[in-house]
Order: sequence, then C-alpha cells, then structure tokens
Amino acid sequence: MKTEHIVWIAVSLIILFVVWKTVEPLITPIIFALAVAYILHPLHERLAKKLDTKKSAILLSALMSLLLVGFIFGIVLWFRDVTRSLVIYINEALNWFLSLNLPSDIGQSAAILIERVSEKVSEYLLNYTLSIPTLLLQAVVFIAVFYGILVHSRALSEELYALLPEERRDLGVELIEKGKETLNAILRTWLMLSVFKGVLLTLGFYFLGVANLSGAIAAGILCVVLELLPVIGGWIVWIAGAIYLFTQGDIFAAVMLSVYGVALISPGPDITIRPKLVAKGAKINPALALVGIFGGIMGFGIKGLIIGPVALGLLSTLLEEWKEQKGRAKS
Repeated sequence: MKTEHIVWIAVSLIILFVVWKTVEPLITPIIFALAVAYILHPLHERLAKKLDTKKSAILLSALMSLLLVGFIFGIVLWFRDVTRSLVIYINEALNWFLSLNLPSDIGQSAAILIERVSEKVSEYLLNYTLSIPTLLLQAVVFIAVFYGILVHSRALSEELYALLPEERRDLGVELIEKGKETLNAILRTWLMLSVFKGVLLTLGFYFLGVANLSGAIAAGILCVVLELLPVIGGWIVWIAGAIYLFTQGDIFAAVMLSVYGVALISPGPDITIRPKLVAKGAKINPALALVGIFGGIMGFGIKGLIIGPVALGLLSTLLEEWKEQKGRAKS
C-alpha cells in the first residue's frame, strides 16, 4: 500500500472519530428526529402538494415544537409522581405475572427483563429531567434535524442510492428496502399504534377517575410497553382499571371504561386498524422485534427502541443474501 493511501486513511479515520465525538452527545435527538420525520413523511408529501415543501416542513416543525415544549414542562412538573406510579404499576404487574405459576426459568427471565428495562428507562428519564438546559438543547437539535430531513428528503434519498457501490448495488438496494420495511413495521405500524393506545388509555383513566393525571400518564406508558410485547397487550391495563372502579362501587364508570377499552385500546384497534396498517407496511417477526426493542433499550438506552429492531432486520437480510449466494454456488 502506498504511503499516500495510508496517510489519507489515517486522516479519514481521525475526521470520522472527531465527527463521532461531536455528534455522540446529541445522537438521541438526531435518531428520534429521523424516526419522527420518517413517520410523518407521507403527511409531509400530501401537505407539500397543497403548500410547498418548505411551508409544509415549517408547519410540521412548528407543531412538533409545541409538542416538545409541552413534553419538557410536563416531565418537569409530573416526573416524580409519574415515576412513582409507574414503579407501583410495574411491581403489581410483575407480581401478578409471577403468580401464574410459570416454569421457574421463564419467570426468572421475565423478572430480570422487566427489571432491567425499567431501570434503563428510569435512569434515562432521571438524567434528562434534572437538566432543563439539556432538554432544551436536545429539543433544538431535534427540530433542526426534523426540519432538515423533511425539506431535503428527496435529495437525501437520491444521495443515499448514489453512494451504493456498483459492484454489489443489488445488495445495497435490498438492504435499504429491508430497512424501510422494518421501519414501516416498527414505527408506522407497531410503535405508532401502541403510542396512540397509550394516549387514549391515559385520557380514559383520567376522565373516568381511575387515577390522577400523573397516575394516568404512568398507566399510558405501561400500556405502550405492554403493547410492544407479543400476546400481552394494553387490555391488561384497562381491565385492571375497570376492576378497580368496580371494587370502589363505581359500576357505571367501570362499564364505561370496559366499553372504551374494548373499542379504542384492545382488541378493537387490533381488529380494525392494525390489519390496514400492516397491509401498507411490512410484517415483522414478533420475536425479532421483541429482542430488538428490549435488547436495544438495554444496550443503547431509549434510542435503542429504534436502533435494535432495524439492526436485526438488516442482519436478517444479510443472512438471507448469504444463504442465496451459497445456494447459487452449490448449483
């Protein structure tokens, strides 16, 4: 190898290292900005036809800014109460799960998994809740990246495909398409619907008197987490709320919450909305998604919610391509 090549490789590695150290503290808002921009991109394209691209991006960025401001001050005001309620709900759910007399290995594994995920989420929220300036900086970065992605989405897509090497362009295109399918399945189908259910459950718990606002928010968060698990879902939370109202003697509110839960939380949306979303997106193996989501959270924090499933989806594509190549070589 020529000395010139070695020098350029060394310079490139140094630049990449410096860039990574610069971006690393802000990687979480960047990843979430990319994810939210991807989710809202179809809406952005529709708005861009009526308005222009920049006006559509400005409108969506302004809405996201309002949501972020509410989220930041909501965390500051309700964090302790929400965390306390969430811990209580998780402990009660765990005790109920372990009371099902499951095999010891499954019970212990589930207990360790729930405890680790709970610790990671609490640690992440605690780190950012105690620093308003950090939260505001993260919000500014989020909005800047979100706006930039929407405005330059077509140019970025063209640039991504242009960077693919000509020798194995087919594999590169397949990896990109697999990444899109995984993002559709995780973000636009599974996660988006789970968050929607969590919001509805929060409203139901609060207005029907199951809990105060902090407790209702904690129940909504728990609903989102349970919706990400195979078989288990948010129905556990609204049933627990209905039982609580019934034991308190408020039978009318218990019946109302039951109807509300069946129609809008689970299983109603799973029968009516989810099939339509899955038809537009991609189906993903529940076990793969489960490992990706919770393993990603344990390994990377909250941003692992997105990194984990996408990484496993890309790995499965590489393995399928490797199998196909071995099959061609044998034939």
